[in-house]
Formats: sequence, C-alpha cells, structure tokens
Amino acid sequence: MPGWRGSIHELLTEEQLKTIEKSLADAPAGLCVDKRGLPLNRYPGMLTDLERNDLDGYKVVASERPVTERGMILISITPIPEMPNALLRIRTDDEHQQGIPGRANASRPGQREEDLQKKTTFHFSIFEPEATQRR
Repeated sequence: MPGWRGSIHELLTEEQLKTIEKSLADAPAGLCVDKRGLPLNRYPGMLTDLERNDLDGYKVVASERPVTERGMILISITPIPEMPNALLRIRTDDEHQQGIPGRANASRPGQREEDLQKKTTFHFSIFEPEATQRR
C-alpha cells in the first residue's frame, strides 16, 4: 500500500466529503476538534545530529503532542544533547519511514512519580520540525 500523499480525496469519497460539508455548514468559523483524552500516536525512531558526523544517533520513541502544542516528544534511555540541526527518522508503519528535519531541545530525566520509581531512567526532549520552528 503506497503512503498517503496528503490529499483528503485519497481518504474520503466525494459523497463523504459532501456529507461532512453539509453537517458542518452551520458550525462557527474557526471550530477545532478537541483531541484531549485521545491516545496520541507513538513511533519508533532515530534522532541524528546533522552537525556531528561521528555519532550514530539516538534511539527514541517519538510521541505526538496535543494539537495545541508544537512538535513531538522524544523519549530515550540515553540523554539527548541540544541539537539545532537534527534529523528525526520515524517508522509510521511496516512499509513507511519518514525523515523530518528540525531541532531538538536538550533532554531531561522524567520527574513524574512513576518515572522516579522505574529502574531505567527515561529522558524526554521536544523535537520541533523545521516548518514549525519558532523564529
């Protein structure tokens, strides 16, 4: 199955689109869908510092963030340094990998009670893709 090319017409039929448009005709402008409470997708991945050729990269799990927050959360068992020029490669399914250029903030160890009770220390970082980086 080929990867999604970004067109809504790949996912929905014309009839489905018309039904959606009709049901939203009276909705207020600027309506957004609240995703709070929904599980966020997580993807296995590799984070590479493009400014340092001597590193193999960092194994991470990249987790989506709520729609109100930028980028992705990176979870690693290895501390991640700040990377102003990074590449995040994630596997979205068995047949599709995606490379995302951006920047990663320096990680910090988990501070929640359940993080502190685990034998393995997990480190958390924020990854901002180039398109959403703040200027």
